Amino acid sequence: MMPLYHESGVSVESWVEMTARVPMHYECDTESDQATLFFGQHNNYVLVLNHDNLAQVISLGTKAICELEAFHDRGGIEE
Repeated sequence: MMPLYHESGVSVESWVEMTARVPMHYECDTESDQATLFFGQHNNYVLVLNHDNLAQVISLGTKAICELEAFHDRGGIEE
């Protein structure tokens, strides 16, 4: 498959939006220090990340969750 975009270590082959709950699972390859995240009923979307990038994605996601929860805790009112 030919990437749609490739620059500075990021290769994008499609746009993915998950607005509903989807099945997810992961596999770790300890030899290459990377994890593969699978999304969708038939592994429709796959994300392969090395250890450092996985940590960055988790940190970013945690910040987003905190912001969304704070918004809901304020009753849906912007700061």
